[in-house]
Amino acid sequence: MAKNFGSIMDFTRQRNEDLMRAYREQIACAPIIIKPQIFRRVAESPSSRFWVSEERATLEISRMLVGKSFPHMRANKREMFQEIFRRFLIERRKFPAMSIPELVSRVIMQPAPKFYLTPRTVGEFIYQIKNGKFDHKYDKY
Repeated sequence: MAKNFGSIMDFTRQRNEDLMRAYREQIACAPIIIKPQIFRRVAESPSSRFWVSEERATLEISRMLVGKSFPHMRANKREMFQEIFRRFLIERRKFPAMSIPELVSRVIMQPAPKFYLTPRTVGEFIYQIKNGKFDHKYDKY
């Protein structure tokens, strides 16, 4: 599977926009701003999609199809791939002629129940976004 040129940039910008949307929503509804609580709420907020590449998701789903486990994977990632796999099986029943990558692509573009990030990671991303770390990062390409 070849990556589309610029896919990292698009993916990162979209993920950051989604995180900031959830962050602003949580700030707006919080009676008092306590950053660790806000970051926890953002992490548990619904996301516009599953923030994993098609390549990585296809690899993990293919491994799951043959019964391989991922014992060293972090809990959030394991939970995310289990949810993707559950949805993948539903899609495969609906569209049996589709390939694994096509089905995975359909699934990861669906809304996700949460970001599958730790509150600490959410906080790090928010600070980096607000401090401009991601601004123009990939413009040289």
